[in-house]
Amino acid sequence: MLFKLAILSSLLALVASRTHLTDCLDEDKYCVGLPRGCIGTECYVSFSTISNGTHAEIEIFGNDILDKTWLGIAYSADKVMKDDFVVFCIRDDKGTNINNIDEMGGLAYNDDHSNEMIGTIAAIKKQKKDEYKFNMEMVEYEKEDKTLYCKMTHRVDPVITHFNMTKVEILMAKGVWIKGQLTYHGKTRNNVGIVDLSGKKKETKSAAGSFAFFSTAMTFIAAKMLF
Repeated sequence: MLFKLAILSSLLALVASRTHLTDCLDEDKYCVGLPRGCIGTECYVSFSTISNGTHAEIEIFGNDILDKTWLGIAYSADKVMKDDFVVFCIRDDKGTNINNIDEMGGLAYNDDHSNEMIGTIAAIKKQKKDEYKFNMEMVEYEKEDKTLYCKMTHRVDPVITHFNMTKVEILMAKGVWIKGQLTYHGKTRNNVGIVDLSGKKKETKSAAGSFAFFSTAMTFIAAKMLF
């Protein structure tokens, strides 16, 4: 009985954590993924971020993620994975300690033709070498059969300062995780959209449509009054 309750509790926790990925109508939250137009766990891979102007809470989700796989996003000024920060989440069923979720995600930097592993969150904290001042934290980590979910937080200033812009391209990719390194992603890299890390509220289509309707109505009334 206790075992069944434990399983049920785990499943409920997993469902609860993933509901955030569908909360994309929030005026402060950006959600992108593949295929374009998909929402959250309906996507093959997906990413969300919500920023308060100083820190961002991000979510990375992937389907068909097997053991020894990394799944990550690159903050980029363009659609090319070059001179970019890479935030990654890993699935390593035997090589990591599931009780230490800081081992399950981290930061890297992509140069022109090479990848510099800055480290997992656990390694960065242990070595006290947060050279880019990301101040990353792993908030939630879930894996199930062939799915992977990570929720992390980090400072946005390193990204904004590096690119001198708040709106950045999000590139998603996955590859094999070997000996603590991100192997080349091959043809899995895709541009999934643009997000704004400034913390400003995004303009929703409904709000824009309401404003347009209001403007049209006022123009019509003014015209009737004049003529």
